[in-house]
Amino acid sequence: MSLDAILRRQHGVVSHDQALASGLTSDAVRWRVTSGRWERITRGLYRIRHAPWTWESRAHALALRLGPGGALTLETAAHLHGVETQQPQVITGAMVGRQVQRLTGTRVGRRRSLDVVERGGLPVTPAATTVLDLTARPGVTWRETVHLVARWVHRGVVTTGQLELELTRLRRHPHRRVISTALDPVAHGVESVLELRSLRRVVIAHGLPTPTLQTRAVQGGARVRRDAEWEAYGVILESDGLLAHGGESIHRDRLRDRHAARSGRITLRAGYADIEFGPCELAADIYATLRTRGYRGRIVPCRPACVAPRVDIA
Repeated sequence: MSLDAILRRQHGVVSHDQALASGLTSDAVRWRVTSGRWERITRGLYRIRHAPWTWESRAHALALRLGPGGALTLETAAHLHGVETQQPQVITGAMVGRQVQRLTGTRVGRRRSLDVVERGGLPVTPAATTVLDLTARPGVTWRETVHLVARWVHRGVVTTGQLELELTRLRRHPHRRVISTALDPVAHGVESVLELRSLRRVVIAHGLPTPTLQTRAVQGGARVRRDAEWEAYGVILESDGLLAHGGESIHRDRLRDRHAARSGRITLRAGYADIEFGPCELAADIYATLRTRGYRGRIVPCRPACVAPRVDIA
């Protein structure tokens, strides 16, 4: 590859080895630096002096500094995988074994082993590795872990199978059990902790029929997405978070419920408190509603003291 092509591809950054491989001599490289055409970033790494010093330039500089086998990681990898739109201020990377001098505005870690894929012309950790790296950071809660896993899976960037395989290599991941438990529901459409808990504590625990998750429809000329729907019975369940609904959101939800009613569907809404502290009562309400729509299955107790089976069916 010609030197011009390398500089275009790497946003004005080039290594000493790349310059020599393109046909320059060490003297020619030295002349470009002393004449002011190039600026030395660090030993063996240069940039065109008047080229914009962009985020992409910095990312390529770190990738070259890491050398073969190194990879960009965490939020940097998430951005390059297309999941995070914002470019992180600190560009992160990792390498196996050796250590290098850190560039300004970067952070480098060391790994025992490192898989690498290419995104945007840069070496990054694979999607499954990136997800597990992000969820293993100190301070990340199990709720944030479920949301992050669901986001990557539903964006089509990684599969639950890839995450499961990667998880077998990380025996000490702090949220290993949470991720293992969430993978199957996430594969079926669960997007949040609230949805996961409603599916497990309300539906599955009481033997109710499994709804279709994250169904898409057109209501009032707009595309909408429903958390869960028992399509055969025309029953919809929406799980509302603590802070998710207020003001304009309430109006929007009411409008959606009215549009659903036009086609004969009934919408049940449950908040965090319903799912967390009253799953049996909520299960009983869903069961009673399904019964009015033709469901003839039975509801089962989730524990000896469960009140759900005592529901009075009119």
